[in-house]
Amino acid sequence: MTEPCPSCGLLDRVQHVPAVYQGGHAFYRGQGPLVAVPAGDGVVYASSQISGVSVTAVARSLDPFPPPRRGGGLVAAVVALALVGGCFLMLPLSAVDDPPPGGAGGRVLGFALISLPSLCVFVAAGVLVWLYVRRVRAHRRERRGVPAARQVWEQGWFCHRCGGVYFTDGGRLLTPAHFRQLVARAGGYDR
Repeated sequence: MTEPCPSCGLLDRVQHVPAVYQGGHAFYRGQGPLVAVPAGDGVVYASSQISGVSVTAVARSLDPFPPPRRGGGLVAAVVALALVGGCFLMLPLSAVDDPPPGGAGGRVLGFALISLPSLCVFVAAGVLVWLYVRRVRAHRRERRGVPAARQVWEQGWFCHRCGGVYFTDGGRLLTPAHFRQLVARAGGYDR
């Protein structure tokens, strides 16, 4: 049994934080609108399946997990930059057979100037790879901290009357945002 809420002193509207979080998720599935699609001499009627998750504001405010991070944009940018850099690299390779004016020194200078855009693009791709590696390491660090954060999160109690979270050790009522900060600090992903 838990202790009553430290703010209102009542127990009837108090619920364990994991129960509030799970109860705030509703899964739905249904049929989408009917759409007429012209096909040859006739019309085909089609509809789509709609499904998703509806999350209440309270459940969202008590989410113990770090926000998801996406890295697909960085990977796509690296691939695009590598392709562009490869195209720029074709410029100096196509100019190797042409004798430049100025002899051997002009040839080296010309080759270096033509190669400069390719070098800049590959340096930019390298910076994006470095950023991606940093993001992956941060994500791993966050995932390692989830069990510790979950232990703190599972000790919380939510009072629906007061809209706050408290611990049974006689603490004060916390806002959901402050509670999430405590959980994130315990998991090491509060940065």
